[in-house]
Amino acid sequence: MDGNPDMPFSRLSSLVNSARFRFFTFAFGWGYRLTIRKGGGWAEPLIQEAAPRSGQRILEVSAEGCSICVSLARQYPAVHVSAVHPAGFAHEPLTNLELLNGSQCCIECHAASFDKVICALALHPLMQNEKLALLKEMQRVLRHGGTLHLADFDQPQQPLEIHALRGTGYLFGAGTAKSHHDGTWLNLIKQAGFIGVRRVETFSEIVGRIAIVRARRG
Repeated sequence: MDGNPDMPFSRLSSLVNSARFRFFTFAFGWGYRLTIRKGGGWAEPLIQEAAPRSGQRILEVSAEGCSICVSLARQYPAVHVSAVHPAGFAHEPLTNLELLNGSQCCIECHAASFDKVICALALHPLMQNEKLALLKEMQRVLRHGGTLHLADFDQPQQPLEIHALRGTGYLFGAGTAKSHHDGTWLNLIKQAGFIGVRRVETFSEIVGRIAIVRARRG
């Protein structure tokens, strides 16, 4: 009889591997999205860390589903808040909040326009070169002496905290999560020209650890 007798087993193995891949993509993706969208314990401390003064101009750059610009604008009505978001972001009308066009490579505003930049989980979905491009763009729009206040996934300290980074890798590509897994993503902030880069505190969000980082444009 002609044909390959191993073919049925090969097809079965392929189907099993495909099903396993879909399962892990779903499981890790679910954990990732849960951590992103629920806000967690890091959101309010990030706002408090930035603590803008009356009259300051603040820019927020965020990942889909984790924006804090509305809370920021409500808590600090005497500051002007601008935000760059993925397409489709909707918010209630606030007189001190505006949306800007832009991407990780080009925020549509003049250089040195803001006193503070808040980056809410916008780095981890990006490849290494894209992370650096976004950091350089945030450095460009900051005034000299202005500060960057950044929250993003950091090196896991507990076994379960690996799952959000695995979800990041499955959803956006393996290269996106590597520097967050080993903690070297802070080096990119320095490479972008920021000084005084330091972790302020970290938070365990069950399936991921999020660090709040502060840096300054020299």
